Amino acid sequence: MRISLFVTYSLMWLPVFATEQNPTSFSVFPNECIATQKGDICVLPITLTYPELSSHEHCLHMNEQVLGCWLPNQLPTELNVELDADSTLTLVNEDNKKTPSVLLKVKYRQASTHRRRVRNPWSIF
Repeated sequence: MRISLFVTYSLMWLPVFATEQNPTSFSVFPNECIATQKGDICVLPITLTYPELSSHEHCLHMNEQVLGCWLPNQLPTELNVELDADSTLTLVNEDNKKTPSVLLKVKYRQASTHRRRVRNPWSIF
């Protein structure tokens, strides 16, 4: 009886303690895209989260190419990215100071033409 009251009481206070915290680093979700076969372009809708930023302009770079520059309150939180190979997404401020990069990976549905042999080449029987 006491345990059930304790659990019930604890669950009532759970929303109070589950406050959203500011992220400490630049992050992207999801970070993997699945293409049909190698060479196909994969369109990946991503959600971006940013750390506390200064009031200066910040730019998003993909593989050293600028995607755009915005003030901190105007940075996009959702973006569609086209990938044909693994790419690096970086947030850079106007002083060219970079935050840690995020690797966006491309995976393929179609298996490679080289397949591993399932059975050993030798056998006792």
